Amino acid sequence: MIEYDPLEQFAKWFINESPRFGLIPFHNAVHNIQDVISVIWYRKKPFQVQMFIVPPNYVIPEHTHPNVDSYEFYLGGQINFSLNGTWTTEKFENLEPDAFGCAPFKGHVIRVHPSSLHGGTFGPAGGVFMSIQHWLNDVDPHCVSLDYDGVVVGPDHLKKVKFGKPVLKESLSEADAASKEKPKK
Repeated sequence: MIEYDPLEQFAKWFINESPRFGLIPFHNAVHNIQDVISVIWYRKKPFQVQMFIVPPNYVIPEHTHPNVDSYEFYLGGQINFSLNGTWTTEKFENLEPDAFGCAPFKGHVIRVHPSSLHGGTFGPAGGVFMSIQHWLNDVDPHCVSLDYDGVVVGPDHLKKVKFGKPVLKESLSEADAASKEKPKK
């Protein structure tokens, strides 16, 4: 028997059928979390899609989203995603752009369950990714960065978290994004 996966079905629909420029809501479409910009591309409970624009040389430490099951979808820039303590992509420092100037792993996707630790580092070009989300526990979709267990990206982020157990750390390094990996030399 094949198990029905609502997030997988929604993600397939959104990628294949949604309008090219999203279905951006009239209210609460843009969020600023510390230095990261988020744009809601779609929201209809229990699903949401957010695009994140992350500045250069940035660390998003390992964390979980207790009320969200998601796919994180790489769009562009210099991103190293981690999942459960290890990198899921080859280091951007080792890669060359493709014929169109894009990263060779454009479209890379990771599945992030509510208990999956994940994070990332962003190089001198910054990065852009989409989060395709299934909201759980009857929680209304809102900025996923506010449903957060773990070390936050800064004091502004700490103040905005609605659900979860946020922790503030003085400074962040690559080791905070992938705890089982050896830092770059």
